[in-house]
Amino acid sequence: MKQDLYQIFKGIKEIEPSPKLASLILARIASLQKRRLRQKLILSYFSLASSFGALIFSVIAYGNAFLQSDFWILARLLLTDASAVLRNWNDFLFSLLETFPAVSASVMLVPVFLLLLSFSAYFKLIQKNHYNYI
Repeated sequence: MKQDLYQIFKGIKEIEPSPKLASLILARIASLQKRRLRQKLILSYFSLASSFGALIFSVIAYGNAFLQSDFWILARLLLTDASAVLRNWNDFLFSLLETFPAVSASVMLVPVFLLLLSFSAYFKLIQKNHYNYI
């Protein structure tokens, strides 16, 4: 059996690949890389636009509540009556902490963080592929 297989495969000629095959494979790889890069760029543009839109929405929705909180009234006390504030600095700081609009601030800071992450990913993609897009 072993010799039969040897004799069967002995008569088969070696198949040579087409000389254009390597260039076709490399061209296909290059086109797939360009397509993947284009998809990443589109995704980065979408993430930039959506995070900027979320920032605008959060500022519109929560910015008024942030600006009209009692925190700013107490903070103005520092400018108008600094001597009384410095005498009672401990109570003043606790009052500022109690009236700080943490929910509004955090809702507005999340899109800022996402916007910074999107810019980071975008610039890394551009730098890695040597594009001059801004």
